Amino acid sequence: MQPPHITAVEKIEEKRKEMIMLAKNYGLTSRVTIQASQELDSLLNAVTHIKFLGVCSE
Repeated sequence: MQPPHITAVEKIEEKRKEMIMLAKNYGLTSRVTIQASQELDSLLNAVTHIKFLGVCSE
């Protein structure tokens, strides 16, 4: 079984690619690009939080 962060890293990479495609097609300030960016931020924050909890519990 893979650790949970592996799945999160894959989701982050997928969202990053989606955001880049949206930015190319619609521009950096379009609503869809900003929404994808915010979703990417949430994924990154979740992984950072998980890693931080792991460091603090050691």
